[in-house]
Amino acid sequence: MTAGRPFNGLRWALGETFGLHVPADAEALVFGGTEFLTEAFRASGALPADNRVSRIVEWQEFHGGGTGTKMLLKVAYDNPGAGLPEELFVKFSRNFDNALWDSGRQQMVSEVRFAVLSASTEFPVPIPTMLFADVEPETHTGLIITECIPYGRKGVEPHYPKCMDYAVPDQVGHYKAILRGLARLSGAHRAGDLPPDFDRDFPYDPKGAFSVFAGDVPEAKVVQRASRLFAFVDLYPQLFPDNVRDPAFRSTFMGDIPHVVAAGERIKAALHANPDLIAFSHWNANIDNCWFQQGQDGLLEAGFLDWANAGQLSVAEAITGAISGAETFVWDDHLDELLLVFTEEYAACGGPVLALDEVRLHVLLDAASGLAQSIGAPLALSREIADLGAVESYRDRRLSDHENARIQLHMTTRLLNLWQTRELGALARALD
Repeated sequence: MTAGRPFNGLRWALGETFGLHVPADAEALVFGGTEFLTEAFRASGALPADNRVSRIVEWQEFHGGGTGTKMLLKVAYDNPGAGLPEELFVKFSRNFDNALWDSGRQQMVSEVRFAVLSASTEFPVPIPTMLFADVEPETHTGLIITECIPYGRKGVEPHYPKCMDYAVPDQVGHYKAILRGLARLSGAHRAGDLPPDFDRDFPYDPKGAFSVFAGDVPEAKVVQRASRLFAFVDLYPQLFPDNVRDPAFRSTFMGDIPHVVAAGERIKAALHANPDLIAFSHWNANIDNCWFQQGQDGLLEAGFLDWANAGQLSVAEAITGAISGAETFVWDDHLDELLLVFTEEYAACGGPVLALDEVRLHVLLDAASGLAQSIGAPLALSREIADLGAVESYRDRRLSDHENARIQLHMTTRLLNLWQTRELGALARALD
């Protein structure tokens, strides 16, 4: 058997970077076995020519996140040693059992590009050790194999699921760690400390950088969604905070919709008008895409997973993406505190000095721009939770078992709360 060509009728694709045929799913990878893994790890430079993967000790499917399927893999080497992780994480771009998740397979192209580049340099923030990554650009079929982060072991904190921050100790401290890491990365890019290949492979594209998945939604459709949302709030008030159930707020929100929809292009322009606020960054550094441990300086340090759609973007978009899952008290009481952590570290690492007021405005405008995409709680919860009337609050166990419903509820609540506390509609109107 030769790992360089398809075999046995299983799903394989021709990788662009290393020229190897790569397995498209767990069945093909296990069939390719140690021969494929050895050839792949040697091709990437992770494994020297005088060493090999001697056996697959165990493997299992991993369930979590969207897009492609995933698996956990434990391997042994002829010559084990430092820098050769035995516990591995495999992410495939394809999900042949879920058409919706499979539709996100194109994200693997940029993720592979990042993995290969970052493995060849001393990266400014912790990332998993990459052993192999490649993708077929025509079909977006590929995979990434990295070390498996030892959550809950070896000094690493347990994994924190998205939008369940009530289970996270010192929530503000964890978001400070995330924003320090993002600022360190973006500051290094602005200082010229990343290899020039990052600018070549991730050029600044203001159209592509803004809200990767957000499309233009007609005003009438947004009004329809908002009306459905407030009817849902009336049916299940226990799921929402008091301040967003107020009738006066409801009237204000509905009246703001035409102005915010009309301001879409002006918001985009504002977020990309100041070049000091454009830098390479992680697009979705939410808490579930991070791991945490004590750094050498004694501060909590965040490592970063899932680099799909990374690139040059507004730092406000990166900040919003990172703290979008934070509970409302973090946004209400600690936003400036978190933004100062970012701006100070950004400048300390070689980036420009940023004005706090401007960064805050950009973060809030970016939140307002997600209006149409952030009010999907009624459909998600009605579809996924059988007896919503029995759900006591956003912390209810039934929501913890349904990731998409939980996330949609949180994102909707966050948007409504920000609209009420930060007057997002007025900020959008001010751009007229």
